[in-house]
Amino acid sequence: MDEKLKAIIAIISDFVDVDPDEVTVDSKLRSDLGLNSFDFVNIAVEVEREYNIKIPDVDIAQLKTVGDLLALVEEKHLV
Repeated sequence: MDEKLKAIIAIISDFVDVDPDEVTVDSKLRSDLGLNSFDFVNIAVEVEREYNIKIPDVDIAQLKTVGDLLALVEEKHLV
């Protein structure tokens, strides 16, 4: 498993009660993992800190899956 994906899953599991081993890139943030708006903000802040990036609110609102979040991190982290 990709190191960034592992780190993102670890961050998510810090905020919601999920088994990290059961989270995949296809896991839906809201319906599968149960994230609410507050969780999204907290996770975004932690991801921003971890990777020293800025995630605009409009981008956060578009996230549907763990893979979407990973792709956004990879895009922002390379810039």
